[in-house]
Amino acid sequence: MVDIQEEYKRWSEQENMPAGLKKELTDMSGDREKIHEAFYRELEFGTAGLRGIMGAGTNRMNIFIIRKVTQGMADYMKEKFGSPSIAISYDSRNDSRTFAENTASVMCANGIRTYIYKQLMPVSALSFAVRKLRCSMGVMITASHNPKEYNGYKVYNSRGCQILGSDPGDILEHIGKVDIFDDVRYISFDRAMQNGCEYISETIEQAYIDRCFSCGTDSVDLHDLTAVYSPLNGAGNLPVRAVLGRAGLKNLYTVPEQQNPDGDFPTCPYPNPENRDIYELGRKLCEEVHGDIILATDPDCDRVGMSLPVEGKYVYPRGNHIGVLLFDYLCRMRKMPDDPVMIRTIVSTPLVDRIAASYGVSVQTTLIGFKYIGEKIDELGDRYVFGFEEGNGYLAGDHVRDKDGVSTALLVCQMAAFHKARGKNLLEVLEEISDQYGYYREKVLNFTFEGSAGAEKMKKIMDHIRKDCRRDIFGGKKLAEITDYMHDDTGLPRENIMEFVFRDGSKLIVRPSGTEPKIKMYLFAHDDDYKMADEIINENERIADKLINE
Repeated sequence: MVDIQEEYKRWSEQENMPAGLKKELTDMSGDREKIHEAFYRELEFGTAGLRGIMGAGTNRMNIFIIRKVTQGMADYMKEKFGSPSIAISYDSRNDSRTFAENTASVMCANGIRTYIYKQLMPVSALSFAVRKLRCSMGVMITASHNPKEYNGYKVYNSRGCQILGSDPGDILEHIGKVDIFDDVRYISFDRAMQNGCEYISETIEQAYIDRCFSCGTDSVDLHDLTAVYSPLNGAGNLPVRAVLGRAGLKNLYTVPEQQNPDGDFPTCPYPNPENRDIYELGRKLCEEVHGDIILATDPDCDRVGMSLPVEGKYVYPRGNHIGVLLFDYLCRMRKMPDDPVMIRTIVSTPLVDRIAASYGVSVQTTLIGFKYIGEKIDELGDRYVFGFEEGNGYLAGDHVRDKDGVSTALLVCQMAAFHKARGKNLLEVLEEISDQYGYYREKVLNFTFEGSAGAEKMKKIMDHIRKDCRRDIFGGKKLAEITDYMHDDTGLPRENIMEFVFRDGSKLIVRPSGTEPKIKMYLFAHDDDYKMADEIINENERIADKLINE
């Protein structure tokens, strides 16, 4: 059990503490609650690496946490690989470049061959570099779509996929042996650049753009499409515009206030393309240029969202809608390989299963997280045609092992142009699909629990749902099936997820988020009548809310 006050004192007495962190430590002096939140635990290294609020303390993202984790990784890599090497990338968040350079410095101090991008690049570019350079591992500094206060440290294996299996536990074991101040080998970044660290070449950057472009479909003319794009002050600006320009999209307008990298995200404090508020400036620009579609990518450019002007209003297709549209479009446009397979997560819409069956495509399901899709791509080889998760993550190529906003942005524009040439907007295409396959409704609910007290409450809620689920905790609604992904044999890795299927065919899936202090609930309903599907979703939302708040 860590002595919180002693650890705070130890940090406060460090002579090499940067001025900003030193001031923060001084400001929290005497405030036991602030000290507790900053030091009550060490920021947890899990299956996706690290993610947390930036600041001073063991429960915060800062250079000392970065160095400790990197030292543990370096020890692990030297034990596992004969001549280890690593690729590093970073997004636009505050301190992202500093964290990336500190990662490189520790790796080089440990004698590990290190490659780092000279400029911010998307997550998929990191996966691509790991594969192209045949690195042992990779690190991406990002907190994806979290608010500006967050940053993170995502770890990739030699296949360019987020670490899986025993790797997270093995790395964590090595991290646990490292004292945050006494055991880290570190040199300055300038010295690192002279001792085994080098910038990833422009040749590889261009090869990445080439492969993203190759994911597009042939014979689609973009000249009649007008698109508005926002990188949300993140890493997508240059690569997305490069690929769309190369594809012939002349009428592309970038939201100026959200174009350049800015870790404060001044016009989009929650830079998530699932959030309607981030499209406000895009809507204004879209009206000025009479646009057909608004695209947005999150700060590390692995998620893509959209808004569509329809009869004077704007609609916002959710992640599942975009996945359905893209998959249907790819099935129309591409020659399928023998025995083709698409992959979705367990919380993605089962509507794609119906579409897949009509095109002769098999469907495989995974747990939540694109790393599981990336793992299956290796197994499937040429049979893989598409993968997606409901959180706006998509991949239609085999050049990386993570979701890719750059190639997806291209496909979305080509899809919009294809249907526009047929006289239809994407909302009308969705309605056509529903008319053919039935009305599938999905909704994601997020319940936030901040701090140590929130973490304890989340645990109690999950324990209650798991232990009491066979009692009447669903307001009298009858259950048909229960799946506990932590304890039942599902054929998938064990995770803290509960799934409930009701007798009306609707479904509720609940899990604590792996990257945010939230419990997430996923609601599903299907009916031939869209009003009935909506009624079922609304009923299940009331049930979900009672489970959390009673």
